[in-house]
Amino acid sequence: MTSEQLWDAAAVEKAVAQLTAKRPAYASILGFYGPVFAAQIKAAVQTSPAAIAMDESILKMKTKEGFSLIAPADFTIDLPAAEKLLADVCSIAAVSGEKLSGAGKALAQALTEKKSLEDLFLDVLDNKGCLDALAEKIDVPADMLSLLLYLSIKPSIESGSRQLAESLEENADGHGNCPICSSAPIIGELDADGRLWVHCSLCGHRWPVERMVCLFCDNRDSASLEYLYSESEPEYRVYLCNECRHYLKVVDSRKLERVFFPPLEQVVSLHLDLTASEKGFTHVLGAGSAMA
Repeated sequence: MTSEQLWDAAAVEKAVAQLTAKRPAYASILGFYGPVFAAQIKAAVQTSPAAIAMDESILKMKTKEGFSLIAPADFTIDLPAAEKLLADVCSIAAVSGEKLSGAGKALAQALTEKKSLEDLFLDVLDNKGCLDALAEKIDVPADMLSLLLYLSIKPSIESGSRQLAESLEENADGHGNCPICSSAPIIGELDADGRLWVHCSLCGHRWPVERMVCLFCDNRDSASLEYLYSESEPEYRVYLCNECRHYLKVVDSRKLERVFFPPLEQVVSLHLDLTASEKGFTHVLGAGSAMA
């Protein structure tokens, strides 16, 4: 397994600028996510959540048996860092598109009335209803509210993921779900050697998987596995399984002329999600899985 890196803010900013120029249709969404990515990378350096405590015997058992190490709700959050980042995310949202602008302003106003945001942050991970109640109160869609909060706690989650990754066995292939937190992968990556890796939709963990097998149903019949490819976008492939009808977007990093930053590639390839959907395939995370 690998321990994920802290990203180069300048390289990511350059990639955002390149893609904004190359794909004008994504200018609006990158007008939001570009500054958010920069804020997250800056915040990550100063984010230090409490270490995730695990019994050593349980850790060894889970590692040996191939079980995911924790549930999403077990991640710890650096509350001061997350609250500061949330203020930045709300400010960015407030000057973005109409829906994001309204959500950012409404959430920022609501936060002035709360003494602690811990219950909201934790609700992103365990869904106990706090978000739904606030969403109804401030008239903001719950999924948009959840996105803004998730973006703010992501540095904490990724910090915990890096901590736990040190306990995983090397080169453990084949997990359809994240070996850290059991969440589904959101995007794949072909590395310089042509090896396939996938990235967790929640904690960002990166792990290797087999190429000629469906991650979601273990289908190994090559006749029912295919992929979409376009010469106009040679860096992308969409792996399709005709058995379970799920798909996975994959970025061939060997064909990129920019830094590979998974959340960015997820956001600027939403047209591939639409193409797969039109062909009758669904993302394992469900429709509208743009979480970055």
